[in-house]
Amino acid sequence: MASRLNRIAWALGLTLFTGLIAVGVAPAQSDRRSFGEPRAEATEGDRKIFAYGLQQFSRSWDEHDGVGERFNEHSCVGCHSVPMPGGSGSAANTFVLVSKDISDALGGHVFQRLQRTADGITELPAPSGASKRKPPMLFGLGLLDAVALRQPTTPAPGPDKITGRVGGTPAQPGRFGWKARIPDIKTFTATAFAQELGVGHTPGAPDYPDVAIEEIAAFGRLLGPPPGSPDKDDRAKAGERIFTEIGCAQCHTPSLKLTREAAAEPGQQPEIRAYTDLLLHNMGAALADGIVEGKAGPADFRTPPLWGVSASGPPYLHDGRAHDLPEAIGMHDGEARNTRLRWEQLSPSDRDALIRFLQTL
Repeated sequence: MASRLNRIAWALGLTLFTGLIAVGVAPAQSDRRSFGEPRAEATEGDRKIFAYGLQQFSRSWDEHDGVGERFNEHSCVGCHSVPMPGGSGSAANTFVLVSKDISDALGGHVFQRLQRTADGITELPAPSGASKRKPPMLFGLGLLDAVALRQPTTPAPGPDKITGRVGGTPAQPGRFGWKARIPDIKTFTATAFAQELGVGHTPGAPDYPDVAIEEIAAFGRLLGPPPGSPDKDDRAKAGERIFTEIGCAQCHTPSLKLTREAAAEPGQQPEIRAYTDLLLHNMGAALADGIVEGKAGPADFRTPPLWGVSASGPPYLHDGRAHDLPEAIGMHDGEARNTRLRWEQLSPSDRDALIRFLQTL
């Protein structure tokens, strides 16, 4: 098995190497970055690995590749394409449906909407009580995977004394997914293959999905963070101050420290500015989806990173119910209730400044 995988990996590498120009990965970094590029500190070897993974991320999978009778999409980029491969999804059919009445071996609740039959592929009706989930943006995924994740022992700095909770299970803490169930990039990728692409290990199926999972995980690990805006005008600077004053930074923590090992990598900074704590928070009954995943209850959600938020929507929130950023802020409740009330008390110019700040991230 291992030798066969090695041969397949070599063949894929040889084939995909010829596609480096096609995927548009330039041989060197410039000072001006954009969405979908490798991380700035990536070596030439990293960039080749990134290109191989991007090819796999963009390819279509079918029954000849081990896709079963039920699935959600034909490719990773089918859901993660806005504004570039690795981004989010905004079209209706990119939203995943979840239901508390569904449970699979991976601990998920994903409803697979597409059914292969002898007459073709049909879309199945949603189960009763289903909730939508928006595909998350994957930019900077490897940096989030390298954050030193630990349970806080004191509340976050701010007016409301909020303390988030590490997701996952006691045996395997989680940091990815809307409910922080998934522990790392490799599991994140393998879970997507099984739940979204419907690729399984069936008798007679090819082995190369195993190689693809490895290569796509490497692509996600090397995918650079959103470029952000290098310069903030006075209005954005005022919005940054308001962001902290009304309590947004209690959960959307501006900076996170990487593990000592990750920070020691050549060219890597010791902290990232992702505007998340990667922790679970109760967001109130109105946003609850009825799903329990590990330590996350029906109203618990992981704080989504805000870097690149202006490119991740509209729509916003886990189920896309918010049409713009002001509406998304106005729907915060639970632990974020007091922050929302302060937002509502802001003057129109102060609200505008805060939104302007978010658009620079």
